[in-house]
Amino acid sequence: MTSRPTLGHRQPVQRSLSTTTNVVQRPQPHRTLSQQFPSTSPARRSNDSFVDLTFDGPEGAQGRYGTIPRMGSQLRLEILDSGNTEMVHSPKTTADLTPTQRPVAPPRGRPQLHFDTPNTSNLSPCAAQDGSQNESAVKPMPLPIRPGQYAPPGSGKARVPTVAPAKRDARPKPYTLEVPAIAPRYPPNGHVDFFPWTGNHPEDQFSEPIIRQGYFDKAQMTQNETGSARASIFPAMKHKSGLQTLSSIFTSVLAQRRSHGQITTSSTFKPPPRVTVTDTKREMWLKDLANPTIPLRRLSRSIPHGIRGKVLLDQSMSKNIPIERAVWLAKCVGANELRSFRRKGVSGTFVMGGEAKWIRDFTVCVEQFVESIAGSCGEGEFKGRINYAIRLAAHFHAEHLLDREHYMDWLVTSLENSPQAKLPMWILITQIYWKDLVLYRKHGRRLSGALLNHYSEIQNNQDQDILAPLADRLQSLLKSLMASNPDGFVSPKVWAKHREIIQSSLVSDDDRFQVIFESIDRRNNRISLPGTDKEPTARQRLIHLLDTTLSGLATNELPNRCWRLHEDKAMVLRTVLEWSTSSYRPGISKVYVAARIFRYWSRSGIDITEAILMFLDSGDYGAALDKSSFYHLVSELARSEHFATARYMQWLIARGGFQDQIDATPEGPCAARLLAELPTLNLSEGILSLQRSLLSRANISMDEEEGKMNDCIASMSRALPGMQANTDLEMECDNVYMPNDIAQRALELSRSSMAEIGVWLRHKVRLQMQQPTVPPLRDWDSAPIKSGTSTITASDFYSIRHYLEVIEDYSMLADVLKITAGSSDPEVLASCSDTLNLHLEIFDAIGALHGLFEALVARLRALSEDQDSFPRLLLVSLADLARRLPTQKSLAVQLTQELLLSDRKNATDACSPVSDHIALTQPSEDFTEEIEKILASGNSMDQATLDRLFQRVVQQVESSPSKLPGQQRDYTLLLTKLRPFDVPHFDTLMSAWITRFVLMRNRPSLVTMFGPMVSFGCLSLPAIVTGCEAILEKDTSLERQSVVSITQELLVLLVEATSPSSLLTVEEAYRFRIKQVHMQQDCPLEVLASMRRALAQLPGSKDWLDSSTAPSTIDILESRVSWQLLQRYSLLHTDLVTRSLVMPLLRHPDSRGSKSVMRIVDRLLRQNSEQEITTETILDIADDLTLPYCQIKLESMFTPTDSVMTGTDDVRSEHLQAFDIAIETAVNSGKTAWASIVPLLDISVAQHLRRRAELQLLSLLPSHKTANAYDLSEMDGRVVHAKNLLHIINSTTYSITNNLPGSSNQSLAQDILTALNGMRLLLSNTQVIHIKNDLISKWIPLILSFITVHTSEFEATRTGHECRAKATLALSAILLELQALDLNTEAINDLMEQIFDLALHLVDALPDDIRQQCVRSLRDAVYSPQMCYLFSYATNPSEWLVLSQKESMPNIPASSGPDGTDRRMPDKEKLTPFVLRRWEMLGEPTPNIGENDTSLNLTLFGARRG
Repeated sequence: MTSRPTLGHRQPVQRSLSTTTNVVQRPQPHRTLSQQFPSTSPARRSNDSFVDLTFDGPEGAQGRYGTIPRMGSQLRLEILDSGNTEMVHSPKTTADLTPTQRPVAPPRGRPQLHFDTPNTSNLSPCAAQDGSQNESAVKPMPLPIRPGQYAPPGSGKARVPTVAPAKRDARPKPYTLEVPAIAPRYPPNGHVDFFPWTGNHPEDQFSEPIIRQGYFDKAQMTQNETGSARASIFPAMKHKSGLQTLSSIFTSVLAQRRSHGQITTSSTFKPPPRVTVTDTKREMWLKDLANPTIPLRRLSRSIPHGIRGKVLLDQSMSKNIPIERAVWLAKCVGANELRSFRRKGVSGTFVMGGEAKWIRDFTVCVEQFVESIAGSCGEGEFKGRINYAIRLAAHFHAEHLLDREHYMDWLVTSLENSPQAKLPMWILITQIYWKDLVLYRKHGRRLSGALLNHYSEIQNNQDQDILAPLADRLQSLLKSLMASNPDGFVSPKVWAKHREIIQSSLVSDDDRFQVIFESIDRRNNRISLPGTDKEPTARQRLIHLLDTTLSGLATNELPNRCWRLHEDKAMVLRTVLEWSTSSYRPGISKVYVAARIFRYWSRSGIDITEAILMFLDSGDYGAALDKSSFYHLVSELARSEHFATARYMQWLIARGGFQDQIDATPEGPCAARLLAELPTLNLSEGILSLQRSLLSRANISMDEEEGKMNDCIASMSRALPGMQANTDLEMECDNVYMPNDIAQRALELSRSSMAEIGVWLRHKVRLQMQQPTVPPLRDWDSAPIKSGTSTITASDFYSIRHYLEVIEDYSMLADVLKITAGSSDPEVLASCSDTLNLHLEIFDAIGALHGLFEALVARLRALSEDQDSFPRLLLVSLADLARRLPTQKSLAVQLTQELLLSDRKNATDACSPVSDHIALTQPSEDFTEEIEKILASGNSMDQATLDRLFQRVVQQVESSPSKLPGQQRDYTLLLTKLRPFDVPHFDTLMSAWITRFVLMRNRPSLVTMFGPMVSFGCLSLPAIVTGCEAILEKDTSLERQSVVSITQELLVLLVEATSPSSLLTVEEAYRFRIKQVHMQQDCPLEVLASMRRALAQLPGSKDWLDSSTAPSTIDILESRVSWQLLQRYSLLHTDLVTRSLVMPLLRHPDSRGSKSVMRIVDRLLRQNSEQEITTETILDIADDLTLPYCQIKLESMFTPTDSVMTGTDDVRSEHLQAFDIAIETAVNSGKTAWASIVPLLDISVAQHLRRRAELQLLSLLPSHKTANAYDLSEMDGRVVHAKNLLHIINSTTYSITNNLPGSSNQSLAQDILTALNGMRLLLSNTQVIHIKNDLISKWIPLILSFITVHTSEFEATRTGHECRAKATLALSAILLELQALDLNTEAINDLMEQIFDLALHLVDALPDDIRQQCVRSLRDAVYSPQMCYLFSYATNPSEWLVLSQKESMPNIPASSGPDGTDRRMPDKEKLTPFVLRRWEMLGEPTPNIGENDTSLNLTLFGARRG
């Protein structure tokens, strides 16, 4: 039985629960206070809402845990809802309860527990609801239920045990008491207030105190414990030491409490054991683990074997085990696995290796697990599976259960190799670990590179619009990453690859982001090798773009491309002027290219006159200016009114006019002589009068110049008797020149007179063709040509073309071609086409090429319609021209086919071979007529017939020199007609005949024999060259005289301009010149080889075949045409000229050919100067326009032995020593052109220069050994010298990449390390301020630049990696030294950033083992965030934990000091690292709770009992 206290009496504390199984029926519960004393307040009479009676509140909580409940003011009114009110009744018995459908919700602010869900099988009591009462809107707070009276509701979901049905036991069972269902249970104490009667319980023993006061679990305290301590303490408080006494009492009480409550038992922690069970029990255990209502302590009794690795992860996901429980299971398994490595008798090294291997294997399992789930994208339930896999892996990573370095490396690798289809998923996975990845250089750099690669692929993808959302996401991630972690983008190779895309896509629309981009770009450029990817300057790129017009056709976009090359428009204008007027650019096409560019720019408002006047005013154009080209350019611009002559005269007068009479002469300065060269056709009378006045002051008579011009015009007019001669008969002239002298006299005139002659010639052609309008001079007009009468003859056209070519007035020649294109004479039209073909680049620069070509094609079609056939002469010429136009390839094929059809139409209508008619043909005295009849008798020919006819014609050709020239031309025409029958076989026959003819004795020259054949089209120049080369190479028995003759004649055939002769008419010679030009453009190697052979066989006059008529080889090569050809080859094929012409001849330095080629090279560089060219001269001449010529000259100066560098101690040639001195002099004087020359030379020369500069620079660097000899007065000079040497090294950096790994690299790397460490020691040890300032501001930036250039010296070998690691450590030490100075200046911060960037660049190539050695070398400094990032060192979060152990000192007698203090030695504290085993950080590891069973030993923390 139990005793109840009366109302208001103190309730005793209940006794602990009994664990016996003999239970008795619990009595009916007593009524609550609200039932015994019902409230009369209307606020508590009704309540229309459900009230959670399981929430006890503060008072209920006190009563629940055995404290005395408060009696009295427990009725508190609170305003709840403004609705119906309801009386709160006392709980009813279980039999009276009516289940409600509304679930019991936990109170607001309290988390829902597993017992908050009502159990439908055993409902807890709840308040009755009464909807009929609605008296008040205020709901009263319910009274708390009696503590321990009602059991809390069970789980809402009853777990059905899956136990196999057992065999029925029919044996009788003893009677046992069952615990009532309503008995409250509070684990771990069991059921509260349920005591099965056994007869010996203290409560069942009656005594007077129990009868009077009731039964208590604990005995009452004695009087001393419950009484007041005032009587014993208060007297001591009256004294002065009362406060100290009270303090000591409290201190002793606390000390006793601590000592009695201290946990001293040893740790009883051990992971849950693993046992071998059946598959069924293992499945049941895993299902229980997946059920969150089953406590882990129950499951920790034993863990089934066989759950580990990939199986553990798969089971966790398939059973949907909560993440926390899955991690708990993995820890249990891992703890047991790792403990097996630490069994007794195993060495520590094996333990650490085994543990690391097991963790690595588990990490691989996690990685494969995530990869397998990610690979099943698109399958059923993928979203839930991948979500579970990602969360589980993230928990493992967050709790440091994985090999983090391997795991993060796998993450970045997966992102790098991810296809675009799965890229969004891997981006999401990677973002979970974003903060961890960017903490380390090793992973952060790869993360940035992976994102940039994917972004670049999307930008270059043809489905860019489809991938736009992914591109936007990557763009956002890149921007955030560049803003938060710019160090990850400091990688020169990756940055150079993606810089353009970043700038165009990420920066173009974000001004705020521009600062970040510029900072990263500056950092990457600072550690990039200066010589490997050195971009040419804007001026060099512009010159290269202009040079393309010398070898090909210019495009209409050329002016725009030139203008957009650079922002400095003054530089662009001046460069175009210098290029077009430079003597180092051959031909006249450059003038028309520049004129067209300037005319185009003037439309945009560019003042061309001002640019030219500034060019003249600068006066620094030097000897490289070609005055004739300059006058020609300004004349063209003035003729089209793009150059203001009046402004020029005003400028000239403002400069003082002519200072001397020589100023206006042809040898005078351009600024003054230009006045006499400007055309006067468009000038007003006032300007003309002013021009005459200014020139007269310099004793220049314009009347004299006009007289010479009139004499030329009159002579030309007399040479054109059929072209409106009556209009020029009245022209007065003093002298009439002979036709052969007209061209020479015209060249003596000024450009002004030449311009007037050109206009006069165009006027004569216009009158002759009755052209009513004159084409404009401003630019080429492609308007349709008006019809006119074709009265100009071919001979007159040849003369006019010749005169215009002599004075180089091609703009007038273009107008003449446009006028004569309306002619009906096929010969005149063919001559127009040939003119275009020969001067293709010039007419393209003028802009007339395509218009004239289309006009001629239109005339061809018109003539074919009128004559019912194509004129063969015009068809051949246009077909040849169309093949030279890149845009007319299809038309060229069509014209060639028309030519073949036209040749076949001339044959007989009978479809029979020529061989059938040979016997029927009557022999004729005229061989030409006989062969023509045979060829006209059929339209096909077999090879045998072709062979017989070819041999007959060839025999006549070989004997033709003894006959009339006309017969030789006829025989050549027969070969031309014979070729179309079988072109391949005919060419084979011709090749064999060429070999035979060249070896003939007393034969005519190659030009005499082959010239007409080449002009007519039956023989090609490449075939002749091939035949001659075969003879010279194979036939070694030839006499030297024959070899000399062949080489010189071949050179004349390829290079020298051929004049009309008895064998060649004017037009045939013109066509032969076209073939020469095509050969020179298409086959430069063969032409240069012919020049080399001719120079190598350079004979004396006695060795010539015909010394009276044969020209000298030197004269041929120094002619104007050959000279322009050599200049063109030197510009466009520099290496070819050096390799095929210059260097082979220099192998025999004493030969005449070697001296001749050196003379040619010197003339290419110094034009007409005879001064000896030295290395200093070359460096003085060198600029962007003369670089190719300087390259050829320097390579010709260095012999092959100069280019072989076998060591630093070898004796070098005088040329190399002179070159070293010249380079150093040029650097000291501030010249920069040499830097563009050196990369053009042989790489061994660059290596020599670089090695010499490296040794000198290393000797100049200060170190701690030379600190005493540090002279401040000499430091400035040493710094300047070191900077100049570094400039040389930067210019020769390209030679480093070609070095092979060897001892030289290792020695230089050691020298770099020695210098770097010496500077580091000097910085850390010196206390002199000015030395530190010099180191920081001058020497450290120098050595950083030096190391940046030589990063490749740390080769990919073990020794090279060690040197690289030592250099990185030295840089880190210097960085830490600078940080210790605590100088927050812009220069210091920039220097530290440069050091850090260079260290990043070096550390990227280090292997992991050497990087770990660097971490160990830095010791405590590695904990700096910069150092952790640099070396990718992941600090252990528990690394700071240490064990503090006190070591007792030996017993030494205590001694007292003079002041009486005890001088006994204190105990020494020893700190040892504490290893935190993360796999053993388990909660609830055992089923029974122990005092010290946690994973961390509680005695380590001095823990006390609660």
